[in-house]
Amino acid sequence: MANRCSVIALLLAASPVTAQSIVPPPRPPSTVVRDLVKDDFLTDQERMALHRFHGTWDDGDLRTPAHRANAALQFWMLDDPVLQDDDVANLLKARAAALRGDRIEAIRLLEEEAGVPARVLRGRLELEIGDSEAAEASWLESIEQVPASIEDEVARIDAGRRLALLRGNTGDEYQRLMDSLARVRGEVAPLHWPAILLEAELLFEKNRFNDSTAALWEVLELNPRCSEAWYLLGRISVLTFNFDFADQAITALRNLHPQHPLASLLEAEALLTRREPVASLEVLKPVFERYPNLPQARSLELACLVLLDDVSGADRAWARWMRQAPGSPMAATWTGRLLSLHRQYEDSARWLDRAIGIQPNAPLPHVELGLMQWQAGNDSAALVALEEAVELDPFHQRAANSLDLLREIQEYEVVETEHFEIRFSPGTDEALVRDMPRGLESIHEQVAERFGWEPRERTVVEVLPDHERFAVRVVGMPDVHTMAACTGPVIAMEVPRRTMPGRHMGRWDWEHVLQHEYTHTVTLERTRNRIPLWCTEGLAVFMEPAPRDWTTRRMLADEWRNGTLLAPDELNWAFVRPVRPQDRGLAYAQSWLMIENLLERFGEQGLQRLLDQYRDGVPESAAFPAAIGISRERFHEDFIDWAGVRIGEWGLDPEPSMEDIAIQAMEQGEVSRNLFSLRQSSAVREAMRRMLEDVAAPRNTGSKSDVLQPAEWNMPRVEDLHTLDREQVEALLERYPSHPDLLEWIIIDRIRSGDVMDEAAIDDLKTYVGIRPSDPLGHRLLADWFKRSAQDDLAIPHLEVLASVESDDPAPVLELALAFRQAGRADEALATMRRCVAIDPYDPSLRESTAALAIEAGRFTVAKEMIESLMLLEPDQPRHRRRLEAIRLRIEGE
Repeated sequence: MANRCSVIALLLAASPVTAQSIVPPPRPPSTVVRDLVKDDFLTDQERMALHRFHGTWDDGDLRTPAHRANAALQFWMLDDPVLQDDDVANLLKARAAALRGDRIEAIRLLEEEAGVPARVLRGRLELEIGDSEAAEASWLESIEQVPASIEDEVARIDAGRRLALLRGNTGDEYQRLMDSLARVRGEVAPLHWPAILLEAELLFEKNRFNDSTAALWEVLELNPRCSEAWYLLGRISVLTFNFDFADQAITALRNLHPQHPLASLLEAEALLTRREPVASLEVLKPVFERYPNLPQARSLELACLVLLDDVSGADRAWARWMRQAPGSPMAATWTGRLLSLHRQYEDSARWLDRAIGIQPNAPLPHVELGLMQWQAGNDSAALVALEEAVELDPFHQRAANSLDLLREIQEYEVVETEHFEIRFSPGTDEALVRDMPRGLESIHEQVAERFGWEPRERTVVEVLPDHERFAVRVVGMPDVHTMAACTGPVIAMEVPRRTMPGRHMGRWDWEHVLQHEYTHTVTLERTRNRIPLWCTEGLAVFMEPAPRDWTTRRMLADEWRNGTLLAPDELNWAFVRPVRPQDRGLAYAQSWLMIENLLERFGEQGLQRLLDQYRDGVPESAAFPAAIGISRERFHEDFIDWAGVRIGEWGLDPEPSMEDIAIQAMEQGEVSRNLFSLRQSSAVREAMRRMLEDVAAPRNTGSKSDVLQPAEWNMPRVEDLHTLDREQVEALLERYPSHPDLLEWIIIDRIRSGDVMDEAAIDDLKTYVGIRPSDPLGHRLLADWFKRSAQDDLAIPHLEVLASVESDDPAPVLELALAFRQAGRADEALATMRRCVAIDPYDPSLRESTAALAIEAGRFTVAKEMIESLMLLEPDQPRHRRRLEAIRLRIEGE
């Protein structure tokens, strides 16, 4: 064990973390603790005792076998020989045995122990082996016993917590327990970190992760070697998909002890959360060699085997668990939760029901069961489970939020179509819902035909009136940043609406978004919910009716050019926890482009074979060779080369590059060689990178430093160091007449200069649009030119491009509709106008215009629908009723 100076040095050698961090960097104890151990009035024995308690001890402080046994327990060295020493108290030996999962041995060691901590531990073990009556008696004795120390008082509070869980009255006891802990912390022993750790565990049980994290940071300030605190922070990170923070917790635990079992448990759970059960089992193997009965490890093992469809292996693992801990629901609960996470709903229900059967009053299995059933669209079962969960634990934040919304949704109105069930809050949202049946059935026809698969039951579409309700519906907590989500058989969406900030996410084309989400419904069911995230998202983007916009294409081109497209192992979780700000958007765009590549190279049959492999539970490493004959890694390598060709077709990889053009200009003396040398100097570049990193965003301890990575940072590019003028660009265009970057430069310069558009400028625009057909710049300018020139028919193709990529602003779509009307193309004008309404269904003016166009086109039924919706949006306007009556008479007269 290191000496104290080196320990403190190690703890101090850490960078600060951001305010959003879950896991703190390794740190020294608080200044209060450091000042306390330096107190001149302490005896040497008292000072050493403080060092041992606060985790700052060195070898010299561990004078007795009991001291060394306590240190071994802090590090989870549960097989340390010192734990067999006759001078070590049976309570310490029993704690080690209990942590190892050797419950019978631990109970035997506690036979002669009568203290409060021993009784509490014995009660826990008795419950796990299935003797709930003995457990209840042990905890009652603990609570009734007069505490002789602060350790006894904290143990009595823990006994109350466990007794409340057993009896199913945690709601009644929760506040009293928290008040007792607050008294210990505030009045009795403010530096007694085990009391704060117990508080953190209570908060964790209530899904109050932010509060639990704050308490755990306090624990680590008082004892930076507290393994349980690091582990719980790691679990919070995994449960919230913060895998970088989980890695930091793993690193911190392995800094305490290289073979720390809790580090392996976190690593295995993180892998299992990523749906990598084979890798998770490999991580667990050395843990089982040392601790064959470790409860958390056996729980994760069971979940791995079930996810792998290893029926006999799972049966053996479950039989083993039931022999050892028939009264503990841990393994069944963890397995059910992880199955729910991976949308294996039926299997999840079976395991969570088993957990409830073991401990009916444990709230967590009821919570997980209720949330899972709600995701699966089984509202009645979800309501029963969540009501039971909240009755058992009304302070569980996620369960309470979810139950409130689920009850509200039961009162929603319902519209059924052949393939959908639409639920919505009565009121103005009906105006939107009236538009949905036609659009949804059209979406079904396109998606089901494309994949040759039709969902067995109606897909539920829940139209939620605001963002807060949508967020609770999706994750149980109001803090997500999207507007629609699919859990498989259910699509939840908030209404596309502009109101006060924070209440709604704004306008968006609900038909485009729901076509994306319904693709998830179909592909998830097609693969038994086993399709990887990148593939279902790539297919969903592929099925969107709108083409990829110019910003997305430029992002892909920049990432390809910089060599920073996402690696296969990075792609799935970039959707959930992006490392860089652009990674989530990049993940969607790259997945779409990968699907395009897959279909172009291997055709529809290749895609269907890959989906078949996913359906059968084949991992990606084996699915690719089986489906298309090459490995996933080779597919990615070939994709990178293919993407370069596609990016060139978009006009985003011109030859020569602007950098090459700038170099030529430098060689001709038109740009300072000193500036170019500055950029080329790797030593300067690396020094500047280091300086920027020290000044700007802090680095995470334990993560690979990108100082050593070759990626370019944002020093000016060569072409940016040389300011070109009009004359130079025109000269370069003589040499490169179809160079898109030069054309873009001169087009923008003409706009900036206010030049009148002449034939040469129009020719440049047409050339530019031909090279970069997805860039709205050329289309916008050409559309404006043709409209000013009274050539509206020629403007329409360019307006169509502008409208096709618009998703949240009806203005470009409205402009196209008016152009169609001006050209006498009434049906196209009306169809385009209806898309305006899809983007902003709550704007009465758009519906009035649509009704007018419908009347012009002789589509009186459409006009009637629009006016009926106007009556919902503006119930106090009598003109709508008069118009509706007139339209009805017109329809009846036909």
